[in-house]
Amino acid sequence: MRKTQFWIVLLATGIGLTGCFKCPEPTLRQEERGLVCVFPGIGGGAWYLNQVYQAYRDAGVDSAIVIPEWPTPFYTAMKHLQDYEANRTHAARIAQQIVAYRQREPKPPIDLVGYSAGGGIAVMVAEALPEDIHLRNIVLVQSAVSPKYDLDALLRRVDGHLVNLYSPLDWFVLGWGTNTFGTVDRAHTESAGKIGFDLPRAAADETLRAKVVQHGWTANMIWAGHLGNHASILGYFWNRKYVAPYLLPDGAAPACAHGRVSSSTSASVSR
Repeated sequence: MRKTQFWIVLLATGIGLTGCFKCPEPTLRQEERGLVCVFPGIGGGAWYLNQVYQAYRDAGVDSAIVIPEWPTPFYTAMKHLQDYEANRTHAARIAQQIVAYRQREPKPPIDLVGYSAGGGIAVMVAEALPEDIHLRNIVLVQSAVSPKYDLDALLRRVDGHLVNLYSPLDWFVLGWGTNTFGTVDRAHTESAGKIGFDLPRAAADETLRAKVVQHGWTANMIWAGHLGNHASILGYFWNRKYVAPYLLPDGAAPACAHGRVSSSTSASVSR
């Protein structure tokens, strides 16, 4: 019964909505401008993010974009969510690739973006980096990470912001789903992608906490194609307007683009 429920959740993440896609190989010129690592949810590889990739490019993101895929096929999605040790190993391999990139390109910015469970991988990658390898921004898009997850270690590697985009309406996948099957960090709870991070607990160091910016879903986002549910995070227009700006050369999305905001306390959503 639980497996049946799991596949219902998987379908709700948007699997099968985006068609075939292979992320183009970055050019040397793009690598000279920066690196954006984008991590898909449990049911998808690069094909899962075709609209996302196009949205970034059309918004003006001219850095190298890479989409590290899960190490096992999509039909082992339960493993992607629940195999904590395998995910740590996967993240460590990606971290080494980022180290190699930094050795080739010492100056351009490095950004991480994680969608759904891919947010958990983004967090683990940041934690696996050596302390002298810094990131510009980390953007978590309705991530399957627990609200009290200790962010201090990864925030020490972030020069810009950890941006948490969450939606209180994501009750099925990041509410019931992660309560039932757990988050990537193996907590059975509503996810930070639904209710935001509980920052006094997740970022005990107030100096580091100031790097965290949380943006909650608002009805204005409907006009960009985000209905508040989980599958909406794959949409072209929403990603172009609300995610891509963090990946542009200045790395900062305009504050007016967002509605509910919380930066120094827990998100303003009832728990």
